[in-house]
Amino acid sequence: MKSFFRLATCLTLTSLVSTTSAQVTYMDATDGIAGNTAIALSAGGGVFSGIPQSNTANDGLWDLRAFGNSATIFQNAGTTANVDVNAVRLVTGVSGLPLNTYSVYVYFWTDNSPTWRIGASLSDSVGQLALYQGGVSGVTQFFTGADATVLSTALPQNPFSTAVMVAEGNRRLLQAYLGDVTGTGFNIFVEGDRAMTGQMQRTWYDGVGYAVVPEPAFGALLGLGTLAGTFALRRRNR
Repeated sequence: MKSFFRLATCLTLTSLVSTTSAQVTYMDATDGIAGNTAIALSAGGGVFSGIPQSNTANDGLWDLRAFGNSATIFQNAGTTANVDVNAVRLVTGVSGLPLNTYSVYVYFWTDNSPTWRIGASLSDSVGQLALYQGGVSGVTQFFTGADATVLSTALPQNPFSTAVMVAEGNRRLLQAYLGDVTGTGFNIFVEGDRAMTGQMQRTWYDGVGYAVVPEPAFGALLGLGTLAGTFALRRRNR
């Protein structure tokens, strides 16, 4: 029984060490010549500049609104029932990172309706990008309380390396996991829903994030070393 307890303890330690996750570095999406976000090559390429809030349906443009992190989000549709099914595809680039493997995320907002969504991918593929919205696998909502302005530092555990706004009024920040990449940078491609039929399917794009993927080998080696020592001690005591 004692040997079993030692084994269970070692396996638990191995699991804890190998699954420890790093905090996410958030990066706000910015437009203009010096911005980190541009028009995707599949959409013609070039400098991306958000326009003042507009109510023009299907103008193919993104509106800049003073909301969210750094008081900037990009929305594909205005405040009326007008929709935009052809807002130009965007790409946000991250570069200059240490060579490593990173989990990559995209950040967007929703109101009390869980159907606000975003199309996002790590590749500039043909056709509609994968759509993400609240309540589906791979999408995280950080705050579910009453209407308020909340920073991630007020959460029981901050998932970010800095203070990130996760709630503002009746809107909530959502995080969608896009996959893991190995290298010194990556691109995230973003668009709205090409089949959008109303405001409850709109897109509010805020930014991107990344976190170093922990090395599972460290935990495994620690566990194996502890197990070996335990069994060697048991044999000597026989």
